Amino acid sequence: MPASYGGSSGGSGSSGDTTLTQGVPLAPYTTTVATADEAIGGARFDPADHARSGRTTVLTLDAVGQVVSGVTGTLTLHNLTDATDVATLTWTETSATRKTASVTLPGAAKVYELRFKKAGGATSDYAVIIAANLRITWS
Repeated sequence: MPASYGGSSGGSGSSGDTTLTQGVPLAPYTTTVATADEAIGGARFDPADHARSGRTTVLTLDAVGQVVSGVTGTLTLHNLTDATDVATLTWTETSATRKTASVTLPGAAKVYELRFKKAGGATSDYAVIIAANLRITWS
């Protein structure tokens, strides 16, 4: 069951509009020293399962990561169904940093794979993903 992030106020004050948010977990805490993409998680997403009447659905790759000095970590959301990369996040920060990237809402069910790699540094230097989710919001 996807985690619910609850709602946050949106819109223009007295209108009562709210933006609802839900998360689909893609990967737990993961480290890598690999310089080629490694599959670290994924999920199936069917837009029909998440449609809300009268609301617009928005998808976002949402992750927290960090690297050791001299390393760049790259996280890629790959659409296995269509064999295309749909979002990429990159870290050079040595402290935990949240990053997001927009994901185009698919017209039909898709299977996504999350891929992670590092560049630079020594062979044993690493990149870390603390958590990665596909965030779904409705407004």
